[in-house]
Amino acid sequence: MTLHDDTLEDLFRAARATPPVADSAFLARVLGDALAAQPAAPQVRPAPQRGLWTRIAAALGGAVAVAGLGTAAMAGLVIGYVQPEPMLTLAGSFGMQSAQSLDLFPGVDGLLTEDLMQ
Repeated sequence: MTLHDDTLEDLFRAARATPPVADSAFLARVLGDALAAQPAAPQVRPAPQRGLWTRIAAALGGAVAVAGLGTAAMAGLVIGYVQPEPMLTLAGSFGMQSAQSLDLFPGVDGLLTEDLMQ
């Protein structure tokens, strides 16, 4: 047994000399099947332009943060606009002290005693 088998080498040489030729109709069918099996190319769309309000909302932390800021602003406007009498009526309905004994802004008289002045 030799390292180079002459009969096998002769067979390979003959195969290289006469390569097989495929039928053009067969190649057309294979190419048609391959094209049909490929997915369609995705449509590339340009990125949408971000508007001013979208950029402002993103800078503030997103839509949830903007909703929270809007809610806080509206609550501040309502509380600032409502007159004291309806607020006292509302506080009385929850069982709080009456309007006569409710002191929302206590003075600093208790802090200004003679002990602190010296």
